[in-house]
Amino acid sequence: MAKSDYIGRFAPSPTGMLHMGSLVTAMASYCDAKSHKGEWIVRIEDLDPPRENKGASNNILDCLEDYGFEFSQNITFQSHHHRQLAYDKAIVILSELGAIYYCACSRSELKTKSIENHTCRNIINKPNKPYSIKIKVPDIDISFKDQIQGTYIKNLLYDCGDFVIKRKDQLFAYQIAVVVDDDYQNISNIVRGIDLIESTPWQIYLNKLLGFKQATYAHLPILINSQGQKLSKQTFAKEIDNRNIIETLLTAYSYLNQKEFSTRPKNISAFWNHAINNWNLNKILKIESIEV
Repeated sequence: MAKSDYIGRFAPSPTGMLHMGSLVTAMASYCDAKSHKGEWIVRIEDLDPPRENKGASNNILDCLEDYGFEFSQNITFQSHHHRQLAYDKAIVILSELGAIYYCACSRSELKTKSIENHTCRNIINKPNKPYSIKIKVPDIDISFKDQIQGTYIKNLLYDCGDFVIKRKDQLFAYQIAVVVDDDYQNISNIVRGIDLIESTPWQIYLNKLLGFKQATYAHLPILINSQGQKLSKQTFAKEIDNRNIIETLLTAYSYLNQKEFSTRPKNISAFWNHAINNWNLNKILKIESIEV
């Protein structure tokens, strides 16, 4: 098969080291890209410095290399100046379209306001106190065909609501950065956890406003602990290490419901050869979570 136009990505936040849930997501996106003879890139979503762990970005990249992932060393960091300028440029475009507004409301104030009586939506001028920049969504339905979960449809106004693209502390929000960067890196296919599926209608809408090409989505079931919580730093998910890489890879692979190994792979290369050559996105379970 010739090299395709498929470009996939894995975009971890450096708030901690990789855990099993991260590895499963990375593995699925990697196998899907490589099985299509496509490119797989890594992006570090370091938008929130107060939440980041020192050295986490390098540790994540080193861990991916230890586990046999092959990717370009030209890593995009969202904190870099040229990316920050790109997000600002996108907000200027959105402002010219009349798609944004400025909101100085506190969280407690927002809880008492329905979207219909949120007066900030109709104010053009910037407040004299700290404010966030939000997208004013219309009353329209957004739908897409998820490659795993099937058809997903939400009303932007009543199901999703307005959303922040720049925070009161002047940090850019995830929604604007991910859309701008996916376009910048020509991402064609996004394979990620189902916990992010609720953000997808917002991102599709931003793509339309900014005139970006729309990627294809596939949302995986997430791994949860015995308390029903997603594996994460906040829920004290155990970090993966490189003491038994083959065993850890096999464990991650088992959650993806793919073709089993007839014998234990002798090395990392043998693992990836089997995983990629037998990859079938259609076999992933159409459920929201898997308890580990």
